[in-house]
Amino acid sequence: MAGSGSIHVRVDDRLIHGQVVTTWVRSLGVKTIWVVSDRAANEPIEIILLKSSVPSHLTLQVYSVEEAIKAWQVPSPATILLLAETVQDVVPLVEAGLPIETIDLGGMRYHAGYVALSKAVYVGAAESAALEALRNHQVAAWIRVVPSDTKVDAYERLKQRWQES
Repeated sequence: MAGSGSIHVRVDDRLIHGQVVTTWVRSLGVKTIWVVSDRAANEPIEIILLKSSVPSHLTLQVYSVEEAIKAWQVPSPATILLLAETVQDVVPLVEAGLPIETIDLGGMRYHAGYVALSKAVYVGAAESAALEALRNHQVAAWIRVVPSDTKVDAYERLKQRWQES
């Protein structure tokens, strides 16, 4: 893999919002944000809105999953905050060899049939399967709304919730 920087991955279906631009960016000390979402990458108006939500001292790129894999091929020493809209978007990145060792799950909204892993994180069958794939790749998954939150093991919480339902 050509990219020489590091990647911090946050899954949050809201993508860019106040917590990201303030607490996560500051905590990680990043200057570069990648939004990775096939849906958002194909919505020109959403790209404009996302870019207008980021302060000028930060660089924001909006990529499809495939574009993000290609972009990682270009050497860069930057530390990247990678915001994925779904946990399913992270799996192909890991399988393509991006050095993702951990992910933080933030806002993942409720849909019918989902179970709550926390007050802000809900998963259904597709999310559960994606988390299992990430676990098989030895990617740690934490539930944290903000960086100062105590890390909650998403895999343990997932196991508990499916046993309860």
